[in-house]
Amino acid sequence: ELPEQQTRRNEILRENAEAATELAEIERNILASLQKYEKIEEILYDESLIEVLASAKKKSAEIKQRLQESEITEKEINLKRENYRAIAKRASLLFFSVMDISQID
Repeated sequence: ELPEQQTRRNEILRENAEAATELAEIERNILASLQKYEKIEEILYDESLIEVLASAKKKSAEIKQRLQESEITEKEINLKRENYRAIAKRASLLFFSVMDISQID
């Protein structure tokens, strides 16, 4: 396999983990903002909450786009990796055949 592919795959996994962490933080911020109100109609008049929700929506869309791109890239990498599987199988058969031949008297 190509080391660049494995490095890119590791980067994708790291980025996806960071994105999941960001989304969880956004959700916590929204919930914390919502919990400070006793009456539901008070939510409608809080400009800071509206700004938090708007930025959360924007950030969520960005993360979703990155995740879609990383999914496509990961599929491409896995497809390239699968090309080596047949070669590896043949190489292992050849290796063990040679090992068995050396055992013959």
